[in-house]
Amino acid sequence: METVVQTTPELPQEILMDIFALLEIPDLVRAGSVCSSWNNAYTRIRNIGQKKQAQTPCLLYTSESAGENVACLYSLAEKRAYKLTLPEPSIHRRYLIGSSHGWVITVDERSEMHLVNPITSEQIALPSVITIEQVEPIYDNTGAICKYNYSMDTKMSVTRRSLTLALGKLRYYFHHKAHIFYDASVGSYIVVFIHNPFGQLVFARLGDEKWTRLSSYTNFQDCIYQDGVLYAVTAFGEIAFDLSGPVVGAKIIMDRVSDFYGRERVYIVQAPWGDMLQVWRPEAWINEEVDGHRHEATFEHKMKWMKYI
Repeated sequence: METVVQTTPELPQEILMDIFALLEIPDLVRAGSVCSSWNNAYTRIRNIGQKKQAQTPCLLYTSESAGENVACLYSLAEKRAYKLTLPEPSIHRRYLIGSSHGWVITVDERSEMHLVNPITSEQIALPSVITIEQVEPIYDNTGAICKYNYSMDTKMSVTRRSLTLALGKLRYYFHHKAHIFYDASVGSYIVVFIHNPFGQLVFARLGDEKWTRLSSYTNFQDCIYQDGVLYAVTAFGEIAFDLSGPVVGAKIIMDRVSDFYGRERVYIVQAPWGDMLQVWRPEAWINEEVDGHRHEATFEHKMKWMKYI
């Protein structure tokens, strides 16, 4: 007599994805290792950036004791830390300047940027900093880049003489913060980089060989991307950039709300009902004396300076 082995019918991928989208990150990763069908659903969710709306954030940090290439991911939901081995260059020696959609944007000891997914260990190199006009490479006798010439000029003004900086020192002066956005129309990501001097704005799509300048305006502080339009806020107002076509269009959608700059941080967020809101946060300034000189800096800049030294 022949024995018939019945298999449990599999749920459709769409239903699995709806269920998996509700899971916390550690549970989602575990679910992806159960079987090939579940792994396919997990991979599709990861690739399209679909996740639970009220996802509990995880904290990413490094430590000397964990190792040069190990990042620690602390789950607030589970109150547990996971150790993740990531590819070179050393994650412990990189700066982190942004994160979203499961990616972190890092700056290595050569001041070059990478996207890193701590869960999958995937790493993507972003265009070189030398494709931005403020950074000029300096080569040694072998033809290798050994230093950078950092210009403090913008298209709007000439400020001071250039600085000659070691490879790892440029990131202290030049890099401010970066954002990554998922563009559903092309199924890929856009990285927007706010850099110094004076908060200038460039962007790149994955696979681009260079950064693209968005505007001659300065003092950009934050941005958000929706339906092909990048909404970027400066210290004085708000500008919308249409990135959906081959030529970038720009439009001022909110004029200056303040003529005073320097004591507040400006953010742009999307409200639950769909409107874009500006959020203004007073900065905490620190006054101190260093080497006999009075020094004033924001708390953010102070922490960055402490990390650098």
